[in-house]
Amino acid sequence: MNRILYIFPLAMIFMMWSCATSYKSAENKMKEGKYETAIEMYKSLMADSKDQKLIAMANYHIGECYRLSNRMPMAEPFYKKAFKSQVIEDENLLYHYAFALKAVGNYESAEKGFKKYVQEGSNYNQTKRARQELKNLTEVGKLSEPDPYITIENCDALNSSAAEYSPIVVDDRLIFTSSRESSMIYEATGTGFTNLFYYDLDKDKNCEGTPTPFNDLVNLEGFHEASPTFTKNGKVMVFARSNAGKKKDIIRDVKLYYSQFDGENWSEAKVLFPVSNYDNYNGQAIWDACPALTADGERLYFASNRPGGYGGIDIYRSDLQANGQWSRPKNMGKTINTAGNDMFPYITRERVLYFASDGHAGIGGLDIFRATMKDGKIKIKNLGAPINSTADDFGLTLKDRKNGYFASNRASDGAKGDDDIYYFEDNTPDTKTVNYFLAGTSYLEEDINRTLLANVKMELLNEKGEVIGETTSDSVGRFKFETPLEIGYDYTVVGNKTDFISKSRIFSTIGKGIPEDDLEDPVTNIVFETDVVLFQNVFIALEGGGGDDDGSAGASIVLEGILYDLDSWEIRPDAARELDKLVAFLKSKPYLMVELGAHTDSRASNRYNMKLSRRRAEAAVEYIVEQGISEQRIVAKGYGETQLVIPDAVSEEEHQVNRRTTVTVLGQIDPSELDESGE
Repeated sequence: MNRILYIFPLAMIFMMWSCATSYKSAENKMKEGKYETAIEMYKSLMADSKDQKLIAMANYHIGECYRLSNRMPMAEPFYKKAFKSQVIEDENLLYHYAFALKAVGNYESAEKGFKKYVQEGSNYNQTKRARQELKNLTEVGKLSEPDPYITIENCDALNSSAAEYSPIVVDDRLIFTSSRESSMIYEATGTGFTNLFYYDLDKDKNCEGTPTPFNDLVNLEGFHEASPTFTKNGKVMVFARSNAGKKKDIIRDVKLYYSQFDGENWSEAKVLFPVSNYDNYNGQAIWDACPALTADGERLYFASNRPGGYGGIDIYRSDLQANGQWSRPKNMGKTINTAGNDMFPYITRERVLYFASDGHAGIGGLDIFRATMKDGKIKIKNLGAPINSTADDFGLTLKDRKNGYFASNRASDGAKGDDDIYYFEDNTPDTKTVNYFLAGTSYLEEDINRTLLANVKMELLNEKGEVIGETTSDSVGRFKFETPLEIGYDYTVVGNKTDFISKSRIFSTIGKGIPEDDLEDPVTNIVFETDVVLFQNVFIALEGGGGDDDGSAGASIVLEGILYDLDSWEIRPDAARELDKLVAFLKSKPYLMVELGAHTDSRASNRYNMKLSRRRAEAAVEYIVEQGISEQRIVAKGYGETQLVIPDAVSEEEHQVNRRTTVTVLGQIDPSELDESGE
């Protein structure tokens, strides 16, 4: 009997010690960011305990785990139990519970929670945001009314029970992030690690295809890859990556990386910003994510938790400098950024910024917003329902001017689980339209003077080098293309006239569109102006200045019209036409040997530019050889940025001058050394 009485207290002591140990272990997992593991431990601990305070704290911490892993709706029932227990004195419970109530659409209770926090809370920043949320809630009714002209469709053939988000359209492909097919479990969410996938879009269908993962140099096991963005030629990709948190890793947390496509595979990714930019500030780990490049590749938007911002996560921008490096990131300011989280930027070709935020007035968690500039001021607009919902809605991208994709973790509209990708169509009638045209004048350049040049055949080319418009300049050199332009693209204007060689002109419409709000008339026609300068046949210089068949060794010219896309060495159709002129000249001079030199601009490292110029020169020579010129008569030479014409180039036109192709006479070749074709 005495033995039994003695054993009972020992058993109680052991159970109390065991619970304390389990609770501490769960806390440690939570501190390590292993939220899903901590949740299971807290749930197990509650099932084995009758201690009401311990149960209340476990519910609170489960709610915190869901919040910290971006699953706010799942946090609500646990916050509710913890709050109703009335044994927790932490004011943060009330604050976060109010946001959880908003996330599940319980606006009335959320309003009461924010009011109570404003009255009782002691944290200045949180009280300030609670006041803002009370203002935001007054707009919920208006924003929740669905726009009758917008329809959405779950991409059910693409989505899975895993997470799919951050879609982006590149040419005829949809590229996105997904946690499907992961062989490892991420302890923060209990789901797989995310990787990058793509599938080919059917022009008549928007949400069908078979996803294919990127190669193993991009998708690393045990790492998250997410939210890609691309240069306009699709050759360079910037994306976010986070590691597994191992101490041996040089860079921890989420960083921006870039990878290059060589025509077959994507290269091993490298950190975009210098490692020194990721040093901890007062113990705070810096992370960057959600990158978005402008159409010209000159500016990068991204989300970051860098110190000095306006809230948890802010949107920043960085500009590509002349040396190929990215500038120090600059905060986008308090009009866009809030005390909440502002992330997932996307910039259109018209320079309209879309982003997701839970700090601006919205319906639930993250809502999608549009930012436009008018009279020097930024205007923010919530896209409203049905694109936005009480859940997280984010990662919008456009397929064309009015239709596109976005991601949401809503439980309605055909959701398949976790984050899904949706397609939307905006069928709002166009009450006002604007047409853009290109006109100009053709000149003959003679030293510093320009003479009007008549009867020049003008061609308008798109970014793929395809001719989309033709016209002829009149008696005073004036011309106008009847083909309308689209905003956000680079066009090339080429003039052709017998005995003249043209200087191709790039005309960019990026950022030149007129906002619809500024239109007054039902139809507005805008005509842009550009000049095209032609030259006398420069091959005369290669003939020795007077038609000498022997040629003059050392004579050199710039071969106009040989244009390459940024970071590319592919021969465009317009470049092929110019190379054909060189082929015709070489065939008329069967023993002349020349060097074809390629020069780049300065927007990359010296090493990269040298490699790029060599590839460009080799590609041009390969094309010429394919036209019947002996490879013994022409040498490829890459100069990189070693001979810049404009060392301090800023504009795209100035960079184009530096990206030139030169032809230099090397001398004569012995006819006996030519191949059997004699060419």
